[in-house]
Amino acid sequence: METFDELYYTKPYLREFDGKVVSCDAADGGFAIVLDQTAFYPTGGGQPGDRGTLCVGAGDDSLVAHVREAVPGNDAGEVIHLADVALPVGANVHGSLDWTWRRDNMEAHTGEHIVSGIVHALFGYNNVGFHMGERCIEVDFDGVLTPDDVLDVERRANAAIREDVCVEALLPSPTELAAMDYRSKKDHDGQIRVVRIDGVDSCACCGTHVSSTGEVGLIKILRMTTKKKRTRLELLCGRRALVACEEAMDALRETSNFLTVADEEVPEAVRRLSGEKDDLKHQLKQASRKQIDQYVAGLVPDGTLAMCCLPGLDVEDLRYLCERVLEVTGATVCAALSPVDGDATRLAYVIASSGEDLRPACKELNSRLGGRGGGKPQMVQGSWAAARDAAEAAVREVLG
Repeated sequence: METFDELYYTKPYLREFDGKVVSCDAADGGFAIVLDQTAFYPTGGGQPGDRGTLCVGAGDDSLVAHVREAVPGNDAGEVIHLADVALPVGANVHGSLDWTWRRDNMEAHTGEHIVSGIVHALFGYNNVGFHMGERCIEVDFDGVLTPDDVLDVERRANAAIREDVCVEALLPSPTELAAMDYRSKKDHDGQIRVVRIDGVDSCACCGTHVSSTGEVGLIKILRMTTKKKRTRLELLCGRRALVACEEAMDALRETSNFLTVADEEVPEAVRRLSGEKDDLKHQLKQASRKQIDQYVAGLVPDGTLAMCCLPGLDVEDLRYLCERVLEVTGATVCAALSPVDGDATRLAYVIASSGEDLRPACKELNSRLGGRGGGKPQMVQGSWAAARDAAEAAVREVLG
């Protein structure tokens, strides 16, 4: 149970502190260190634990332990610092937080409250789970949002940031709590901590937050997915959102320079290029089919088996080749091969028959030639890890 009088609650902007080592035990390939007080927030409530260093002594004689994560201990208010170096019990220690990490998480957690509060107010949907990862936040709601809904939520969230309203962490009495309207994912025992954002949200929460919405800076919803009447939003807040916008602008600028168009003309230029690409692909496909027709017209099968090998054909072309061979020539089985584009060690294959079930032969050829693939009784396809001569010899032995 949280006591809410820990340094990371009472002084959430504290970057450095002093304490004393209470215990240090081997754990998880490192050491589990407990202090008499700490500003390291322990993993919980969807928020990752803090990182940083614990230092004993000074100068050349100092001993520094790097904390990869702070996690809750067994007792109320106890925090375990998972570190790479053991520290002596009873030693005075100076702790330093990885402030960029902590600040990112404070901005992210506050931003999540803003978004969740707005969604709840507009649509009545509840936040039924969220995860703060290394980069973005995933938030799940128990209802379906449309893309227009999400855009509206994002705009309202950033408007709340511009308003720069107060973010408070309250510890109401049971009587005060009973009179409050607040969100909560589950029932809690003992003291409830409510994070209230003026005019935006009130929610039971044990995380760390910035003191006003303006400190979040920016909220950007990256994507939304819907499944089983639920919606998941992936969002960035604060510095991380700014970095993502900078990266997106860099990518846009690079693309506009490559296309020699203005930034705002990039979408239309890309659509135009995509259309031209589709036209060229169609022309190439027509030329390929013409080449295949010319090849088939001069083909003389070896009995009932026609063996064909042409470079630069994809699986669709190979199927067309087989179909044309069975239509035009007297062959009843056609094996069409082509080197796999980008992998000279493999051959793509399609084998077609006018009546024979090819699946047993396909299985045997795959086994012999290090292949994979399959298909329907009269047409199978895949690839083999074999040279052309070996593949053709095996086909003739199995199907000839």
